[in-house]
Amino acid sequence: MKPHQLKAFLTVMQLRSIRQAANALFITQPAISRAIRELEESLQVPLFVRGAQGVTPTEYGLAFEKRARLLEQEAERARDELRQMRDGQLGCVRVAVSSVPAMALLPQALALFRAELPATALEFSEGLAPLVLPALREGLLDLALVQHRVERIGPELDCEELLTTPLAICARVGHPRARVRSLAALQHEEWVGWDRAMVEDLFAGSGVPAPERIVVSRSMEITRALVGRGDLISVFARPALDRELARHGIRAIPVQTRLPELTISAITRKGALPTPAAGKFLAAVRLAARSLQH
Repeated sequence: MKPHQLKAFLTVMQLRSIRQAANALFITQPAISRAIRELEESLQVPLFVRGAQGVTPTEYGLAFEKRARLLEQEAERARDELRQMRDGQLGCVRVAVSSVPAMALLPQALALFRAELPATALEFSEGLAPLVLPALREGLLDLALVQHRVERIGPELDCEELLTTPLAICARVGHPRARVRSLAALQHEEWVGWDRAMVEDLFAGSGVPAPERIVVSRSMEITRALVGRGDLISVFARPALDRELARHGIRAIPVQTRLPELTISAITRKGALPTPAAGKFLAAVRLAARSLQH
């Protein structure tokens, strides 16, 4: 199984055409066909059915696609690691970060990392755990720093808990329910959260049914707008409230119910060896997390 065979296979999978794949890779159609045929012989299964309208992946081709992408990503990581060794720890680290660790950990972690590797490229993307974990599973990311529920991460990923942070139920300044002290008083309000379970977990065990109206928002900007400029209720981590949200007119509601804490973790793909630069960035994140616990 050779790199050019994987590249040919994945390109044909994407375009569903030998001709278009050849054009995209700037090689001839016979070269693409030969690479696919050699790969099929190596795997001893047919990957495509050829037809007048192009090619259609077989069940074997569909099953192999995920593995092929991981193999290609691992090969790129190996090349990146060797380049980092050759060029003095350069390369690129790709990290997805959700809103709370972005505010609580990222600035200090970046400063620690830059003190050791000032020239290494960094690519940050924003997203909540349900959105970024698929990219991590596919090898498109080195690391994800997310707020989440640990039991929902999945067995194919490694989860390292960094710290926990308290939560606060919040509304805009002047909200009619801004001074209530019980969850029961908020049951009939409209809520917004990154999923329904986020809100339902707050009410679990309180003896109060969860709200029926829960808007799902995968964006901190959208959630902040709905809460800060509307009448929706949400729950935020205290660091986000104290450092960012208060200036947007969002305040904690003094509910006297004990709320669960939010876990912030570093998520990596199980069994994947980090590049030297990615390993150093994770070490910087750990140091930043420890400094917040003291």
